[in-house]
Amino acid sequence: MRLLNLKGGLLLLLPYFVSAQTINKGELFVAPNTQLSSIGAFDNTTTGVVINDGELFLYSHLNNSGLVSFNRGNSSGIIRLYGESGYQNISGSVPIEMNNVEFKNSNSDKGAAFHVSNYLSIFGTADFKEGIIDDDAYDGIVIFENGSSCLNASDKSFIDGEVKKIGNKDFTFPIGDRLKYRSVGISALKIDSDAFSGKYFLENADNLYPLKNKEKNILIINSKEYWTVKKAGAASDIIITLSWDEATTPATIIESPSDIHIVRWDNSKKAWVDQGGIVNLQDKTVSSPASISGEGVFTIAKFKKTNSFVVYNSISPNNDGLNEYLRIDGLEGTENEVEIYNRWGVKVFQTTAYGTKENVFDGFCNVKNLLLRNEKLPSGTYFYILSVTKDQVDTKQTGYLYLSE
Repeated sequence: MRLLNLKGGLLLLLPYFVSAQTINKGELFVAPNTQLSSIGAFDNTTTGVVINDGELFLYSHLNNSGLVSFNRGNSSGIIRLYGESGYQNISGSVPIEMNNVEFKNSNSDKGAAFHVSNYLSIFGTADFKEGIIDDDAYDGIVIFENGSSCLNASDKSFIDGEVKKIGNKDFTFPIGDRLKYRSVGISALKIDSDAFSGKYFLENADNLYPLKNKEKNILIINSKEYWTVKKAGAASDIIITLSWDEATTPATIIESPSDIHIVRWDNSKKAWVDQGGIVNLQDKTVSSPASISGEGVFTIAKFKKTNSFVVYNSISPNNDGLNEYLRIDGLEGTENEVEIYNRWGVKVFQTTAYGTKENVFDGFCNVKNLLLRNEKLPSGTYFYILSVTKDQVDTKQTGYLYLSE
């Protein structure tokens, strides 16, 4: 056992190795371009301070009851969790702050390689090399702070349990369950302090959220998996992106990808409701075309097509007589509503009885309380939602819209 009682502080400038258990009772500073390795368990006591601006290699457990952090002005510090003999506990009574972290543990072949029972805050980049991080069974949580990101999440390495994200950037939660990585993404948020959490369940939602209770236009709901996305003190609404995988998602859902939509459990209706779907075949993802509250239970479903409307989704309102407005064929004799959102999920256009009396979208915003009201919108990709009632049958169609000069 190695005791570190460094009240005066230790500035490490050269590689330093500790082979036995390490107990820190004082102040330990790892300078940039410096390596410190602990082969045995690392225990930072209530009086211990660890400031890591270099490379801290931990080959066994990490317990923190003091301060583990880094200097905010330094971006090079990294903690490398390289398991040498089985799983690694990440425990303690005080949250652990990491600038960057690398998870790499191939020694636990019967489940999770990292058992997280503490709060683990990541400020930089988390690199998922190998080994599953379980914060669900051990009552911990992994938090991605404002500006943080993650790399290389896969079936070999992800977080099994709840993950929290703070900040205004879009984010893909590196989550999974039962050895399967199944991400959920959220769009950019309004302010830096907004926070959401995400979790994936590889199990049937039917016991908690009956699949038979659904809107009429929903044909088949995923019976093998679902996600929860919750606000954690956030003001923003978000666009949700879910993924599918042949190994977990029922074939009846994904046999016709163009028919995939996101559905959400509505507590007030006690039923699954349609959230629309913008499908990306290459990434095997589907996104809600509009911002939603972000609170709730989500999964994917096969959408029932009752009508077919032709949407000419390329618009170039430049007075050349071509594609001057959004054309939609097949709306005659219907009650309809058209909504258009920008890539951040902000509604920029809304109208009913589309196509009548020159009531069309020609690239101008018409939504109240927006700075761009009655002004031409910038070029780019938008999303549309077309809601139609015909012969007492409701249907909804969503898709991309391309606005150019």
